[in-house]
Amino acid sequence: MISRRFETILIILGIAVFAFFGVQGVSMLVVHNDEEAAMELYESYQGDLEADQEETYDLPEFSVFVENLQSGGIIILVLSAMTIITGIISIVFLKKNLKPKLVGILLLVSGAVVAILGFAPAMFGSLLYMASGVLVLFKKPKVQVE
Repeated sequence: MISRRFETILIILGIAVFAFFGVQGVSMLVVHNDEEAAMELYESYQGDLEADQEETYDLPEFSVFVENLQSGGIIILVLSAMTIITGIISIVFLKKNLKPKLVGILLLVSGAVVAILGFAPAMFGSLLYMASGVLVLFKKPKVQVE
């Protein structure tokens, strides 16, 4: 049986990154449901833009801002949940040495989906998933000479 310790560590680190962004998605949904907190966040962004004197970026109206919090929070939460579940399934399959090729492809696809969707802050987690997927696919067991 081949040791998959390094791949498992990479997957666990990826799960930690995606869990962090899942918490961010939940906090966006919480702020969406709290009008006072949403207004505070909106005013904070306005202050930051005025301090930076950004003329190229206009902050949307408050109602649009709040709706973007909800849709963005849902997207982040769903992506995070899917990648965390993928990571847990991959670890279980690797521990039992079940279908390592399938696990490698699953990790590559889930990492690529997050990268393609442009979820830039979670790019580190997707790179960890893709690296572990490549290692799972190309790591061969040592042949014992008799």
